[in-house]
Amino acid sequence: MIRYLDNAASTELCEEAKEAILGAVGVYGNPSSTHRMGAEAKRLLESSRETVRDALGAGSGQGGALVFTASGTEANCTAVLGSFRAKKRKRDGSEWILIGDGEHPSVEKSAETLEAEGCRLVRIPTAGGELDIGFLDRTLGECEKAGGTVVCAAFMLVNNETGAIYDVRRAFSAVKAKFPDAVAHCDAVQGFGRIRFTPSALGADTLSVSAHKIHAPRGAGALYIGPTALKRKNIAPLIPGGGQESGLRSGTENLISTAAFAAAARAASANFDANREIAARLRRRLSDGLYELSAAGVSVKKPARAVDDIVNITLPGIRSETMLNFLSGEGICVSAGSACSAYSKKKSSALTAFGCTDGEIDSSIRVSTSHLNKEDDIDAFLDALSRGIARLARGGRR
Repeated sequence: MIRYLDNAASTELCEEAKEAILGAVGVYGNPSSTHRMGAEAKRLLESSRETVRDALGAGSGQGGALVFTASGTEANCTAVLGSFRAKKRKRDGSEWILIGDGEHPSVEKSAETLEAEGCRLVRIPTAGGELDIGFLDRTLGECEKAGGTVVCAAFMLVNNETGAIYDVRRAFSAVKAKFPDAVAHCDAVQGFGRIRFTPSALGADTLSVSAHKIHAPRGAGALYIGPTALKRKNIAPLIPGGGQESGLRSGTENLISTAAFAAAARAASANFDANREIAARLRRRLSDGLYELSAAGVSVKKPARAVDDIVNITLPGIRSETMLNFLSGEGICVSAGSACSAYSKKKSSALTAFGCTDGEIDSSIRVSTSHLNKEDDIDAFLDALSRGIARLARGGRR
């Protein structure tokens, strides 16, 4: 029996998403076509858009735009790269981009691309799972003193490897106080469905989410662009073409995935409280079991604030890859961190930023649950982990 505990990487489709897929399969017209089938596809697309907006607390009555993308990665790249390329730039180091240390690779790599194009990149420390607001304030003062300007500040809401909840509202407020024209971008991919927020409550000009993190299919994401950023044309499209998505993301829309995305978003919003209760119960079960294993050298990374669904564990002298192979053989699916970086040879930037040593990073695994998990999934994991430690720990191999 497979016990799937890697929900921060991807999730099983919920029933609502499956039903939406079946309904959308027959809507095969192009949403840009003007005939009857095209109009039917357009209605489904716009209905899906409004549903996702409502789930984000950013309905059409609040202005702005929700742009469907192919992934959360594309949404992040569009926000970060698009903010720099939307205006004529000096490219002399006077334009700054600020990101959290340990952001998702889509933000990190986009920021590095802009650095290569002449932007100054500053990473704000996140030791212990907290944005260093003091460091941010000093950085903003330095930028102001140097006569520079902050083009974009990008901070994730929930860390995908540690589950840490960052105080992005406070960070964006600090940025806007000195640089009101800066684009405040929030990667909310891991926060969507796990904590309550709205783009306006966070102070975010742009915000990204992803379908396959909330029990919808892979191949769909969304970028919300607030009314001020939209009016100022702060985001330039990365994909030119036929002008779909109000000219902000060309390409024929993935109607099946967006319809399923909307259905899953509606379900996540409607069942939020019940799902949070399940997450808390599973976290207690997991925490109790890991406490019993602390005598065997297991420890848990504890951010200042964290979601219940993501737990990062340090093993006693066992490489994560070795334990993952053992657990996989036992039917347990967990990970060593971000699935987007699974094949990279580099150390986890998120865990390095958290303050972990190289040894701790090499021996870390991530357990991430969803409301579809049961307590016996946790029990099976703990049992397999205990047996794995006995077999694999230094001095315990046989």
